[in-house]
Amino acid sequence: MERRQLEFFLAIAEAGSFTSAAARLHVAQPSLSYAVRGLERERGGPLFERHGRGVRLTPAGSALLGPARRVVRGFELAAGAVRSVSDTGFGRLRITSSTVWAVEPLVPVLAEFRRIQPAAQVVVTDPQHRSDVLDQVRKGEADVGLIDGAPPHGPFGSHRLAEHELVAVLPPSREAPEEIRIEELAEAGLIATPAGTALRTFLDARLETAGLPMEVAIETAHVASIIPLVLARAGVAVLTEGMAGAAARAGAQVVPLTPVTRVSVSTSPCSMGSPKLGSWEGHQLPR
Repeated sequence: MERRQLEFFLAIAEAGSFTSAAARLHVAQPSLSYAVRGLERERGGPLFERHGRGVRLTPAGSALLGPARRVVRGFELAAGAVRSVSDTGFGRLRITSSTVWAVEPLVPVLAEFRRIQPAAQVVVTDPQHRSDVLDQVRKGEADVGLIDGAPPHGPFGSHRLAEHELVAVLPPSREAPEEIRIEELAEAGLIATPAGTALRTFLDARLETAGLPMEVAIETAHVASIIPLVLARAGVAVLTEGMAGAAARAGAQVVPLTPVTRVSVSTSPCSMGSPKLGSWEGHQLPR
């Protein structure tokens, strides 16, 4: 069983088809098929079964998925450990963070990290749901995850990075109120991300506390479109202070919610450790 075979196997499992995986890996599809057939011969059975235009894992493929990820991750850690002690050593820091935290507190954290580790590479991904953050960190697919609140008990450490107040973002107006209740926002038409996302979870909690239906006027998977929609007077939104700053600069009205609601963000580092980042671990994270 070779590393390349496992990387091909994981790419196909994630992409859902040989064609998409080949395009993602920039390899010829016959090479991908050949590597998988070799892996299937070694494992004693098929790892994928075809359906429609794609493939899905067989029970054997599902059983191999977790171990394959750990093996590939182990290769990456080993390579990073060697690079970190070389004269030109650098590593790759993989962070998974919902968009709500991508500006604040992540921007100052990454600025400090780059100051300390200028040769390091950083990759930031955007998970769809809060549970995806923990899942990626648990599997070693990410070195650090940013998550609202504290992570559950288990193989995770945590470090609280910041706390933000939730605020209302309204269209431009000369007579913005000093504060506003969630009931008033609901009447104006709420704009929010899909259920399960960080922003929607915050909003749903406020609506539930107020005894209101957890419904929105516009649901969009594109966080970047929320502020333009508010500016276009399509509705109103509830954002964190960090995100609302951009809305205010663009001309929107940012109004405190009453009662006040605060949300916190914590880091959840990979339990496998990351030898590539050792010289950063002793520094205080910016707040």
